[in-house]
This record gives sequence, C-alpha cells and structure tokens, in this order.
Amino acid sequence: MKDTNVRAPWHRLLALLLGLVLVAAACGSDSDDGASEGDGDGAEETTTTTEEPARQPKKGGEITFGVESQVSSLMPGVAAQPADMVIALGIYDPIMIYEDGQVVPHLAESLESNDTLDVWELTLRDGITFHDGTPLNAEAVVKHFQRLQDPATACPCADTVSTIQSMEMPDGPEGLKVTFTLANPNVAFDNMLAGSSAFIPSPTSLEQLGDAFANQPVGTGPFKLAEFRAGERVVLEANENYWKTDENGIQLPYLDKITFLPIHQGSQRVTALQSGQIDIFQTAASDTIAQAEEMGFAAQKISGSSSTIVLFNTSKPPFDDVRARQAFAYAINKDVINDRVYDGVRVPSYSGFATDSPYFNPDAQTPEYDPEKAKALVEEVGGMKFTLSCINSEESNDILRISEQMLEAVGMEVELEMQEQGTYVQRIFSKGGDYEAACFRSSHFIEPDAIRPGLTTGDAGNLTFYSNPEVDQLLDEARQTSDFETRKDLYFRVQEITTEEIPVFTFLYDLFGNVYNDEVVGPPPPGQPNSLGLIQVGLLYRVDGEG
Repeated sequence: MKDTNVRAPWHRLLALLLGLVLVAAACGSDSDDGASEGDGDGAEETTTTTEEPARQPKKGGEITFGVESQVSSLMPGVAAQPADMVIALGIYDPIMIYEDGQVVPHLAESLESNDTLDVWELTLRDGITFHDGTPLNAEAVVKHFQRLQDPATACPCADTVSTIQSMEMPDGPEGLKVTFTLANPNVAFDNMLAGSSAFIPSPTSLEQLGDAFANQPVGTGPFKLAEFRAGERVVLEANENYWKTDENGIQLPYLDKITFLPIHQGSQRVTALQSGQIDIFQTAASDTIAQAEEMGFAAQKISGSSSTIVLFNTSKPPFDDVRARQAFAYAINKDVINDRVYDGVRVPSYSGFATDSPYFNPDAQTPEYDPEKAKALVEEVGGMKFTLSCINSEESNDILRISEQMLEAVGMEVELEMQEQGTYVQRIFSKGGDYEAACFRSSHFIEPDAIRPGLTTGDAGNLTFYSNPEVDQLLDEARQTSDFETRKDLYFRVQEITTEEIPVFTFLYDLFGNVYNDEVVGPPPPGQPNSLGLIQVGLLYRVDGEG
C-alpha cells in the first residue's frame, strides 16, 4: 500500500525534479513575459532573496498585491493564469499539498493506495467548514469531482479526472472517507490531488450560484472573498474560522485583508510599488526585476523548470507537417534572444525535463540553431506562411520581433498577432484550434506524469492536438508502475520521440521574481511548485503587523 507520508525511494528522486509540463490546467503567465504564458528546466529550482534581517511573522494588517492581469475565473479546475491562481490559493485548500518536494496531506488527514495503485483511500480532516458554514465532508469531495467530470463543465482537467472510475463514501455522505477506484493504475494520483483541480468548493454555494460562482467563490481557505470588481480589484478578508495554525500555534492567516489590483505592465507595477500603491507584485520579466532591485526593493528570484514555449497546432497547415515544426526550431537562435532581451541571464531550453532531473535524457534534445537546415526544410515543404499569436506586452514584442526576423531569414512568411492576456488564455484553453503557432509558458511539476495531458491523444489538456499512439502507450505504462528505473526508461523513450516530432518548441528557462517592499512585507512564502513563483498568501505578513 502506498502511504503519502512514507515515500518510496523513487519519490525521493522525484523531489529533485521540476519538470516541464507542456500544457497543464494550472499554467502560469506574466504579461511581461515575452513569448510565454502557462501546470523545462535548466537547473533544479533555486530561490534567492535580497538579504534582510530575520523577522517573525506578525498577526494583523493588510497589504495590496499587484497582479499582471484581471481575473479570468476563480472556479476550481478552470483557474489558470497566475492572477487567478494566487487568489484561488487564498480562497481554497487543495486535498494534498507539496512540502519540501513531497506530496503531503492538507485537507486530507491521510491518503493511501493499494499495491496495484488503482484504489486510493482518502480520509479528510475533521471539523473543517467552508466560508458559508457548510461542513467539509465526503459528499463535498465527491460532488466536486463529479462536476469536473461532467462534459458541461468543460474543465481543462476533464481527461485527468476521468481516470476516476468510481467514488464511494464508506461512512456515508456526511463522513470523512472517500474511496477512489481508478480506471487504470496511477502512481501520480496524489499529485493530481495537490493541483488546482483539487481545490474543493462549497457544494452549497456552488449549487446556489451556478456559473456566477466563478466570481463569488467559497472555499475552506485562509481568506474569504469580500469584494470582486471585474477589471478593477479583488479583496480578500481573513477567514476567522480557518483550521490551520503555524508552527508556533498562531492561527492563520496572518493578514486581515489583501487587495489585488490588476496592473498589466511590469514597469507600471514597479512605479506602483515605488509610490506605495502596492506592496508586492510578481513578474517573469528580468528587466523588471532588475529595475526594482536598483530602486532598493527586495526580489525573491526563482529559476527552475518553467520555460517559455510555442505551441504548434499540429492539426492544420503548416505545422501538421513535422518538417515545418523542425524548420521553426532550426531557425531560432536562442542565444541571441537571451543576449538581446535578457542580457544573457537565462538558459536556453532544449528539453521538456530539467537537465539535472533523473528523467532528463541528454541524448534527446530538440534541434539547435542551424539556418541552412531550416532553409532546406522550408523549401522541401513548399514554403511556410503562418500567424504567430501571443500576449500583448513589451517583452513579448521584443522576443517575437527578433524571432520574426530569424524565421523570415530562412524563407518563412510570418504575421504577428497580439492579444490581451485573459482573452488569449481563454482562447487557447477553449481548444477551438483557431491558431497556427501560439506563445505560452510551461509550468513547474515535480511529478513527470504531468506531461501526459499535453501529449496524450484527445486529452483536454492537449492544446497542440498532437497524436502519437506510441507516446500514448508509453505514458500510460509510466503511470502504472512505481518502479523508478522502469519509469525512467519510458520517459526517455517519450523524449526521443517528441524531440523529433516537436509538438512544442521551448525557448528559454524562466527567471521569476516576487518583488516586494521589505519595509512593509516579509519574504513571500513559496507556494506550490506546479506554478512558478506561486505564493501561499495565507502565510504573507506585514513586518509591523499593522496597515
């Protein structure tokens, strides 16, 4: 039996991995982040913070948080962009959570599997209530996953949760136990319960509000929604009945209130921080981080598995032809982009796995810059004309203009299309297929099974429409065993195929920054590793405990 509190040796190895999820339900973005958006790695994740005196968290006060876009949705399983996710993690609790690279119980008291990994026994913590007073029980969990499985919900996680064949409540609907029976063995089921699809909403409020729940969310988290003004602000107030305390016995959250303001451009966020309009913000733009540090602000810098990427629509010309995708890859000089846009501080990405990951295959990396090969392939396919779509920002414009010159230099005809972030994310996740090549960003994931949705034929998370039956089979086999060497071999073979077929093109590993005024806010506590830089807002605090 697998117990999430006692990890097998291969799970300790997994703690080293911050792998690229090609397309995941919990993806991250920054409007300043070049050719990127949102579940690769040049190195293991590292976090550095501007030096400051050791401080103890204090209770009380409020802060203002600058987010890069207006909220798209706060519905569990649907929330995708960073503005959504950082707020959602304040309102909801997941069933499981990551601590020190391992999946451990959170809303769960325990989670155990049978030896064949196809039956999982969940026991919830006793005495937890939702913000509306509804008790957290087995029925709330079962109703949540039934809703995600319903095609009418249109959850990007639909194929992931479809692995749940049945759910039973051994102690009845009001009990605390749920037995999940899976259609197939899945060693990574506990990982799924640590993601946004396992943010449990109040079944009472969800039934009453319907679709309006997306802007009026009710969870069990450290904060409850106080105000939602679309495009203007979101205000969270402390949940006075929150179940969790810190290591010193202080009830969480520390803060009384957090106000989130959408500020689209990184330079504007720096100005807002300088003026005191906000106290903290996030960015994936290196120049914004540097600008803030030059002004004396603190920056918690995180580099790891997230990578800027381009999604190829493999279902329509020209990228339904693998030679077109290969030509694109050969045409891009990642070192030049790194030097011109980032002053050389980032690392080019040629793989979907961290280079120091036990699952990284050094012999299976995507093509490096070779304009002559690119030209030959463009001629071979009879020319290439396409639109490259991306989020509208200063940095994305810089990256795409350079890329456009490189692509046109080898004979391609490229039209650039820019779009507002929220609209763009909804467009891509709707899977309408109305794009040819599209910028996005991959996300952190410790568990390598997280690459599966982006590569499996017909999966709701497969935004490139990629299909290879051999890859499907390999990924299925990899989730059905806990033997590390077997899984490693299977993921090596997946990399050998996908680095040849290139459904996704990776640019550069990200450098993310949580930037803050350290005279007001303490160092941001890291959130879940499956979203780069995500903050556990329930652990944020004011230095003076006032405000």
